[in-house]
Amino acid sequence: MIIYYFNDFDSVGEEEIGLLQPLLPPQQQEALAATKLLSRKREIAISYIMLAYAIEHNRDEINSDNVAVRNIQLSTFNLTSHEGQKFLVPCNFQFSIFNFQFNEHGKPYLVGHEGIYFNISHCREAIAVGVSNREIGIDIEGQRRFSDNLLQRAFNEEEIRSVREAAEPEKEFARIWTRKEAYFKWTGTGILIDHIKSVEKDATAAGCKINTQLVTPERGNPYYLSIVQ
Repeated sequence: MIIYYFNDFDSVGEEEIGLLQPLLPPQQQEALAATKLLSRKREIAISYIMLAYAIEHNRDEINSDNVAVRNIQLSTFNLTSHEGQKFLVPCNFQFSIFNFQFNEHGKPYLVGHEGIYFNISHCREAIAVGVSNREIGIDIEGQRRFSDNLLQRAFNEEEIRSVREAAEPEKEFARIWTRKEAYFKWTGTGILIDHIKSVEKDATAAGCKINTQLVTPERGNPYYLSIVQ
């Protein structure tokens, strides 16, 4: 399994989005056109390019039981200059061959690429893309504020105690929350309120494992990444 995360948002403005847009399939180009928010445009364009790059350049790791987590930068995609203008050389790969369909709950999957599964997550600090030869769910989350009402509704007694006794409760909340989100993304159902407190038990019963790690980038704030497979 390969996990890429991207957090160099300062390098991606409207100009870079414009360079990436022709490399995207029609669905993503339409999504770009439908939003004015730069943060959303980054998410759409960068996550797709990360996905395509991972599939093209990491076949061995996609088929491995090991988890490889790597940071990726815009420079990976060879953004250079030509005759005074920027252009993008997409690693000699035709990104536009990838198209999506969605299951009944809205989880996307690749058309015509059986045996390749992916999941995408984003937060204020980063975008993460995971690709595997088995069903996968990932969630990335930075330190986040929470209300007592949310804590009571979404966390069981053991999890509530863990948050309240933590030296940094907001970080502990984020750690546990990513595990819940990643599991529901693995199932492809979206968050099920009736099961949100029993995620750890349900994951064990389903035979999947939840791996959580703290990612500490060279720049910016750390964030938690949870992976379910």
